[in-house]
Amino acid sequence: MLEGFDSQAATFAADVDQALYVNLVFSIVLFISVIGPMLFFAWKYRASKVKNEDIENVVHHTGLEITWTVIPTIMMFVLFYYGYSSMRALRTMPDVQTSIPISVIGQKWSWGYTYPANANGYVHKTSELYVPIDKNIILSMTAPINDVLHSFFVPAFRMKEDVVPGRITKQWFNSPTLGSYDIECAEFCGTRHSYMLSKINVISKADYEAWFNSEKRTPGAEDSKVSKGQDVFETNGCNGCHSMNDDSIIVGPSLKGISDKYDAQYIKDALTKPDKDIPEGFSAGVMPAFNLSDEEMSELLKFFNNTDKGEELYMNNGCNGCHSIDDDSVLVGPSLKNISEKRSDTYLKDAIKAPNKDVPEGFSAGIMPAFALSDAEMKELVKYIKAK
Repeated sequence: MLEGFDSQAATFAADVDQALYVNLVFSIVLFISVIGPMLFFAWKYRASKVKNEDIENVVHHTGLEITWTVIPTIMMFVLFYYGYSSMRALRTMPDVQTSIPISVIGQKWSWGYTYPANANGYVHKTSELYVPIDKNIILSMTAPINDVLHSFFVPAFRMKEDVVPGRITKQWFNSPTLGSYDIECAEFCGTRHSYMLSKINVISKADYEAWFNSEKRTPGAEDSKVSKGQDVFETNGCNGCHSMNDDSIIVGPSLKGISDKYDAQYIKDALTKPDKDIPEGFSAGVMPAFNLSDEEMSELLKFFNNTDKGEELYMNNGCNGCHSIDDDSVLVGPSLKNISEKRSDTYLKDAIKAPNKDVPEGFSAGIMPAFALSDAEMKELVKYIKAK
């Protein structure tokens, strides 16, 4: 079952359910009132029991005509009332000044969310939606101009809205219940339609504020091992069409080892002008163009090159404070530019774990501290240093 489907996780969900139940009850009543008499009269006046000469042609019955006119009219007005009131609750947008506006992009075959800039000017982008409890959220939704029609469907919220290429459609919600709720695309949109899934995560106001005012990838992501490049890759839905860990084909070609096959310019063109040079065996018009910032493009290229995690380790452990890596300048320790041409992997690992074991000529022992890195971290850091 879809997560949260049996709950009313949005403030207007009860109104929608009420309208549905009223319609359901009236539908059952109308079904019985039509099919019941039909079956009864078919049995009572069956051919084996009634002769043709006994059948009377009734042309007028005032009471019956008033009944089948007045009662359906009353039912229609009742249905209109509940339908209109639930639609009004869904479609009356709250005051934007007291709400959180979030931009939603639906594209083949992923959802992406962009939040307002925080006090530091940082803009969060996520592949799952994070919102605080008991807060009005206004969604401005669109799809790339060359994409197809999608539909933003949250069963637990009783909410569905079309996402149209080149147009902005809006929806709002307020969730009074903590939890994680499924988002689906309810409009058939091609090959990976059934995989176009995401979630709305309703979290406490304190957790949301702490995350929103930080630069963490997701709330509670202090221990996240996901690099910025991988974050860009996943947030933009690249993993929905391209594998990175093997040679399997999802929709587009595998990106495993792509930096060994193509230069940075080809990869940039493939992202910004996907129909410019289409790989053999694949079709034009499938992949949308991505409008990435220079920083996002740089981080993504590092991810493709498998050096992004290593760079974060290099920066976070303060290596850049003592060693230059992009030129031959000496800071405190020797430059690491082209170090792979001079030293082996074993030497580099020893220099990181036991820096006084083999001190380079012209430098002193006791200056560089030993770093306790895991095997995985050591592998990523050495890979980054060697790439320079």
